Amino acid sequence: MAEVDIIPKIRCDNCGLTVEKEVRGTGASRSFHRPGTWGSIKAEGGRSTDSYGGKEKLAFPDLCQTCADLALEAAAAALKTRRGEG
Repeated sequence: MAEVDIIPKIRCDNCGLTVEKEVRGTGASRSFHRPGTWGSIKAEGGRSTDSYGGKEKLAFPDLCQTCADLALEAAAAALKTRRGEG
């Protein structure tokens, strides 16, 4: 019988782009990892948080390269404006 190689997939938490995870190693030491170009963002606000996941927290553990870059640029621009440099 033919051997079937199943590679897990990963999906961007923002736009939904789905790609195969990267394979590292061979044989028994083979493992699957998030693509190296992908990123994540986690931020916590200063407001009190509720147990229902209100907007006081922002957590996207898996972001494709485009969404990760946009999130970083948006956060940097907002903080720059707040400092009065924008």
